[in-house]
Amino acid sequence: MFTPPPDVELFHAHGRSPALLLCDHAGRRVPARLGNLGIGEEALSRHIGWDIGAADLTRGLARRLDAPAILNHVSRLVVDVNRRPLTPASMPAVSDGCVVPGNQALDRAEIERRLREHFFPYHRAVAQHIGRARRAGRLPVIIAVHSFTPHMNGEDRPWQVGVLWRGDRRLADPVLAALRHHSGLVVGDNQPYSGFTDFGFTVTFHAQRTGLPHVMLEIRQDEIATESAAEAWANLLAAVLQRPLQQPRLLTLFAGDNRPPDARWTGWRHAGGVELRP
Repeated sequence: MFTPPPDVELFHAHGRSPALLLCDHAGRRVPARLGNLGIGEEALSRHIGWDIGAADLTRGLARRLDAPAILNHVSRLVVDVNRRPLTPASMPAVSDGCVVPGNQALDRAEIERRLREHFFPYHRAVAQHIGRARRAGRLPVIIAVHSFTPHMNGEDRPWQVGVLWRGDRRLADPVLAALRHHSGLVVGDNQPYSGFTDFGFTVTFHAQRTGLPHVMLEIRQDEIATESAAEAWANLLAAVLQRPLQQPRLLTLFAGDNRPPDARWTGWRHAGGVELRP
């Protein structure tokens, strides 16, 4: 039995669905040695520290789909596992106007320590789960679950749910169509983020690079801020996903090119476009 590393949660591990749910920003834990990164608990509890409601939604969806889920509980301010290492967004010095003292002028040793202790263990857990499924003759369907703040950079975001895609639309298209059948639901097609520019590291590395079927779901945080609200959305999304996950054409590798133009990494040692030692 696989034992996940600290701060990584493997939920509903023996689920029989082809879906594999990933929640990059499930928690807001900060190692004690970093002293909350010099910001208060109130700031850490905002969207800059984690994806509010995403963990409850992921677990609820895993139960309803009978699917395994992998959740990362280290705050995205310690290291954002959905950003390339050694980029400014990986360990942001400023996030949505909040200065993060613990991330100012980080030296290479501290950066590599955070990558070794938090970034690589999460992605190894994902890669190992995918590898076990492939060896057993199963092709995982990657479903990444995120949440987004209702207001960003002075603008309101009307979308309640966003579906992100790039290249491979086999899952995104039926999910978008099903969501649009729900009266009054404001659905974003590559909104509030676009899969062409903001897919992040996880889906690109684990799914798009290898041709696995996938989609990213973004739910507005005020829609899933309570456990009961997250459960309601889990019901809705499970119903939306059930039929597409049964399509035989989904359970094959994507033959097209869905990688971004700057996808330079080929393995763990080149995860950020430079050589690293995980």
